[in-house]
Amino acid sequence: MENPAVSESLKRVIVDGRHDVVLFSRELLGIEPHPGQQEFLNNGIEKVNVLVPANRFGKTTALAIKHIHRAFYKIGVPEGNYLGWAGAEYLTAALAPSSQQAEVVLRTIKQILTSSFSIRYDGKSKVNKCLIGWFVKRISESFPMIIEYINGSKTLIRSTETDKAASIAAKAFGYIGYDEACKSLHLEEELKSTLLPRLSDFNGTIDLVGTPDAASASFVYFQELYWLGGGDGNPKQDHYYSQEGSALDNPHLPPGYFKEMTELYKGDPRLDQVLHGKFISVGDKVFDHKSVLEAATEIDEYIPFESNHRYIISVDTAIGNDELVLHVIDWTEKPFKVCRIQASKGNSKSPQMHLQDMVDIFGHYNQEQTCDVIIETFSGEALRYYYDLPTHIRMRTRCFGSGRPMGIIKKQGQIDRKEDILIAARKVLDNHDIVFSNKHRKLIQQLANYTQKDEKIQTDWTISFCLGVWYATDGRPSTNVLQATSVNW
Repeated sequence: MENPAVSESLKRVIVDGRHDVVLFSRELLGIEPHPGQQEFLNNGIEKVNVLVPANRFGKTTALAIKHIHRAFYKIGVPEGNYLGWAGAEYLTAALAPSSQQAEVVLRTIKQILTSSFSIRYDGKSKVNKCLIGWFVKRISESFPMIIEYINGSKTLIRSTETDKAASIAAKAFGYIGYDEACKSLHLEEELKSTLLPRLSDFNGTIDLVGTPDAASASFVYFQELYWLGGGDGNPKQDHYYSQEGSALDNPHLPPGYFKEMTELYKGDPRLDQVLHGKFISVGDKVFDHKSVLEAATEIDEYIPFESNHRYIISVDTAIGNDELVLHVIDWTEKPFKVCRIQASKGNSKSPQMHLQDMVDIFGHYNQEQTCDVIIETFSGEALRYYYDLPTHIRMRTRCFGSGRPMGIIKKQGQIDRKEDILIAARKVLDNHDIVFSNKHRKLIQQLANYTQKDEKIQTDWTISFCLGVWYATDGRPSTNVLQATSVNW
């Protein structure tokens, strides 16, 4: 760490700054973090740190400070051997769902280290005075964007928009800062499959930062992570830290900002998000995410047949890469239970094997002739699935959709609409009348993210689930099914 540009008076600050990010930022970067940023910089040291900031909180600045701090000290590289420490390649990654947002982090780091970072103080703007500008070796603002430092550290700037963070695979990182993580289309898959394994070599940490966006596909998973860190009063789990970032913590905002925002969002639930970083659920989602999370409980993924119980098998058929999904729902009494889910891509096996799955599952749950089947038939391919079923299953099957089996005539005015099954499922979820295993991650994610207009999200599990719920409620058969009995002549 010796450098002739560093005066003796700063050496103690450099030593102490290793364990005090706020001191490092104040004395060496020339930036005084506001109270909310200070809390996150010094307390967000768990494996997974979630910051839910209000607008104008200064989240990107906090991430930039962390990148510089980690790279400067190579946090995670064993100390005691200077040559080994100096020769170690050390990486941090600045991620964002879009390349434009990722570039903001690069520009902020560059501004800080070149003493051109603008600070608002007492109504006036000034720039920071960075004392370690010599630390930068090279900055590339063209693809692939990178910042290189004189001690061998590097900060990679990457977008996850199209590759699910594959661009940083096979590399070891001491720190990852994920800006606007909530807006990722695949946050859960990225975190578990790619990001966390990349941190193991240096016992690194990851910051997931972003304003909650109810329209995001990762909104629910982001909130689950926030809860694991103790958010919303939940018990804090090991290796997680969560923090709300209120705009009230930022003394550098223009005068009148809070009054202006309060008037602008008067009566709008988004005011809590804009000023205080609260999770809110607004937008065009069909199901309330909290109702979905409350339905996900600690029950088994597979609950076998029980005597004197009624079951419905609901089927959303598939073509190509779509999934053929079967839900088995016990609708004997409320709360209903999802007993089993069978899902596989349409092209992953032959039609005969898909049918055999149905035959096996139906045989298990129809031991007392109390299992029915409902199939979505809005396409010719789905109707074909119905005709391929064995006769004894077809006799207990209802088709829901525009396609009708031959010989079955619609009642006057009868129209099967997808909205009907969605509404039925929403009522059941909101009334807490159904439960399913919290291990069924796809069901949780698809239900919580379902919107009628977004063609980018998967819906197979949602439609299959809703079909079964509709059959058990709004579409409940009006006549009782006769059960076979034995007669002694």
